[in-house]
Amino acid sequence: MKPASLMPLVALVSFVATPSLSADPANPYPGCTRIFNGKDFDGWVAEPSTWSIVDGAMRGVGGTSRLAYTKADYGSFRLIFTSRMDPVNNDHPGILFWGDRPEDPAKPKIDNAGWLQFMPPFGGMWNYHPPQHCNLLHQDLAKGPRDSEKWHVTEMLCNLEKGTLRAAVDGVEIVRYQHPTPAERKDPETRIIAGPIGMFRHGGGASEYKEIYVEADPKEDKLITVK
Repeated sequence: MKPASLMPLVALVSFVATPSLSADPANPYPGCTRIFNGKDFDGWVAEPSTWSIVDGAMRGVGGTSRLAYTKADYGSFRLIFTSRMDPVNNDHPGILFWGDRPEDPAKPKIDNAGWLQFMPPFGGMWNYHPPQHCNLLHQDLAKGPRDSEKWHVTEMLCNLEKGTLRAAVDGVEIVRYQHPTPAERKDPETRIIAGPIGMFRHGGGASEYKEIYVEADPKEDKLITVK
């Protein structure tokens, strides 16, 4: 899947790891709550045939499930996490949001379930609304990293009422998105709704996610990992 863009790249930047934003190593992001403890799947739905915990990260590979997802629903939120991928045939990590809550944890529905997907670290987006999933047009602000096999820190700032996404990787804002029908909550082909946040296991490679933090209903339209 290739990312689509409404605008040309306007900046080429170098990426460095983002330092902690507070002196508290247990909660480095002010206003955020850690929702994955690195020890078990408390607060998550994660099919064990696919998802395990390795060195403090949730790891998805093989099995029957393509998604580990939160038990809580989120509309407007700030999500900060660290991820990497063992890519096979252009596999990539992915975060799914604003879609239907799956009914079958072993085979969570993704196609035609209304999900939007942001793909770190390079910044692609994908649309899982019916009748056919497809590329999601968005604005590229900077070129995201392509070395997904290395750990990268991603921040996503999503506003359900406005239908907007802002995303940064390693402290640099790279993508903005505006949903064309932000107020639609019922039409399955165009709606966005509060729902779980899902960590995607894509293709045959191993996807890993750790240090996952969320702020529900952020008060500021500001990416806190961007200097």
